[in-house]
Amino acid sequence: MKWVDGVVAYSVLVAAFLVIRAMLFPEVSIVPALILVFLWMVARIQWKQRGGDIVLIASVIFSLIFLSTYIDDVKRTINELFITLAEHKHIYMDLLSVNETTSWLNGMILGQIALLIGSAMYYAVANQKRWIPVALALVIWSIQLILGTSPSLLLDILFFSVLIVTLLYMNQLSLRWWKRIAIVPVSLVVLMFVYMVISPNGNEEFTGSSKIEDKVHYQGEKWRYYKGEEPVLKAGNFQRLSAFTPGDHTALKVAMENPSPLYLKGFVGSTYTPSGWKEIDGEAYMEVKSLLEALQKEDFTGAKQLSLAAESSLPDRYEEARLVIQNVGASSRYIYAPYELAELEANLIRSKQADALHATGIFGRRTVEMNYMLTPYTDYPQIANALYATKDTDYLRRESHYNQYVYNEYLAVPQDSLNVLRNHMDESVFDTETRLPYEKTIQEVENFLAQTISYNENAKPIKDQDFLTGILEESKEGYSVHYATVATLAFRMLGTPARYAEGYIVGLDDVKDLQSFSEVNVSEKNAHAWTEIYVDMVGWVPIEVTPGYAEKMPEINKKDYPALDGSDSPDATGGSAVEPESNDPTQVQEDQDKPEDSKQVNPNTTVWFWLNIVIVFVIMILFVLYYVRKRKRQQKLGVKDHRLAVIHHVQYMVQMLEKEQVVAKLPSFETIPEAVGNIDPQLRQEVEDGLKIYQKAKYSPHGVTDEERVMVETLFAHVLSTVKKSKKGIKRLRFIVRHQ
Repeated sequence: MKWVDGVVAYSVLVAAFLVIRAMLFPEVSIVPALILVFLWMVARIQWKQRGGDIVLIASVIFSLIFLSTYIDDVKRTINELFITLAEHKHIYMDLLSVNETTSWLNGMILGQIALLIGSAMYYAVANQKRWIPVALALVIWSIQLILGTSPSLLLDILFFSVLIVTLLYMNQLSLRWWKRIAIVPVSLVVLMFVYMVISPNGNEEFTGSSKIEDKVHYQGEKWRYYKGEEPVLKAGNFQRLSAFTPGDHTALKVAMENPSPLYLKGFVGSTYTPSGWKEIDGEAYMEVKSLLEALQKEDFTGAKQLSLAAESSLPDRYEEARLVIQNVGASSRYIYAPYELAELEANLIRSKQADALHATGIFGRRTVEMNYMLTPYTDYPQIANALYATKDTDYLRRESHYNQYVYNEYLAVPQDSLNVLRNHMDESVFDTETRLPYEKTIQEVENFLAQTISYNENAKPIKDQDFLTGILEESKEGYSVHYATVATLAFRMLGTPARYAEGYIVGLDDVKDLQSFSEVNVSEKNAHAWTEIYVDMVGWVPIEVTPGYAEKMPEINKKDYPALDGSDSPDATGGSAVEPESNDPTQVQEDQDKPEDSKQVNPNTTVWFWLNIVIVFVIMILFVLYYVRKRKRQQKLGVKDHRLAVIHHVQYMVQMLEKEQVVAKLPSFETIPEAVGNIDPQLRQEVEDGLKIYQKAKYSPHGVTDEERVMVETLFAHVLSTVKKSKKGIKRLRFIVRHQ
């Protein structure tokens, strides 16, 4: 094997490793893996297959010697993958418990996996198997598209440039080397030009998630979840915003047993960034995952909390009705549900969502049925008063834990945004020692927005700067997205947990004189963004802050509204009346055994973890044995002595025919050509000629010529290929493992 083959394979492997590690395992150390791969590649170049096998076996033995530390490394690596999936795809799995937070072995498992990939790359370069590096590139592309993220455009360019050079090298073209290498800078220039054409700000640094891949991912989302025209609201993404010009096409068809105005919530923004609202961070959710799952097992969720509170505090008034929503042109990624949601089949939603209700299924859901309570969200003040009076312990005990989670997660305001808000809001609201009552807080936010922003559906997009800063200090105008964003951050700054919400409204005019289960066509013109605040003990309620929309929806029922002296909450500084001892899922589950630590490992996860560890080790051992056997066979077939090479080729061919039952055991030279001819008649004469050369090499004192050796090697390859083609399915796979 030429040393250049090793360098080329190593270059592709390192470039691919950097991209995959940055995408899936950003916190895992890169040093142990690169050192291990480097030693392995040097050993392969120096001592061929034997050297690579020695390094691989040595790494396995080394891992067994420091088994406990190595297992922690494996667990940390798996946890990194879980966190990445949670952050980008909202797939939440239990984190594995780790004995040590840091380790000098951090990244060893990635290095061992890289060795397996490196073996495939080395084999590909040496044997002109171009499909292997292409398959690796497709895997990396697929991961980026599925996750919707890229580690860095520079890393992508590096990998695909190395891939291009590798394919040119493998093609063995007659071009001069300078022509081959020239493709790299040409590719870089083309990629950068395309980036600048697509990007509205083409001179940005090529770091972070690139806008190119953001656009590709967005198109994929549209293809997967949308039908027809592009949505007017962009799920919290400020960079995609333009003028608010919704079409007349139908987004939802809604049928209610008891028609009433509704806010149908889809996207929920928890974390504010200068470029958009994001759903709750995956790592942050993992910290409270066990708590929320424990609450969910007791049928307590944020989406249903308002109905749970009403049922608990106003049982005589509590009634439910049926609601059917057909998603025609809205995003099928979300289930659009009202704040009055009472019951929804668990198999319709990804149950481990903290904010929005994400629909199950590859393409989401288009038709959903649910129950909703007839007590409207506008009666939340009465629900609150009744709760304060009844002190329902079961409900309040669960709410106290959820309340603590809400106050930990939904009060965050970036420091820059905080400074901007302080510069524009009335300083007197910050001087109070206790949190303002809800009604007073709402009034302050409404007054602030009325004095600061004017409604304009044709507001210019805010590009290349913080969205909040652009609204308050430059444009001072906008529509529902702008109002809801400013209001959400203002509520948080005043100590009231708040979230940004997008969806559709079913207004007063939409349900006027409507009969039971009559269909309401909710068009894209009903698309809307609003803010929702958390009312202690009651739950999330929508707050309308956009001019013109308050008239479309019913007013809050302020009869018996909690007093403005701070007594509207059991705790004027925020929090529930029932003080939780700790945020431990054991306290929200009755007659169930739960781990004391909310991050404890799920027993099923532990079993699967160890089972996977065993499977990985078995695969690694089988892989090593396979390559040891293959190396020995290649050494025999590649021997310099022509006579021995011919003998070995024919003997291996006959052994293969015996194992595949093409010929009987210990066949005669007369039966072999006939048996092979039954598969491919054109090979019969070639086999006869090859066997004559074998007899000459085996029994004659005369030597074997170069041409005769080539004839036997060609025969061997033809017979091997012919027999393989005659196999189907599992038999073909078994043939490849046995003989290739």
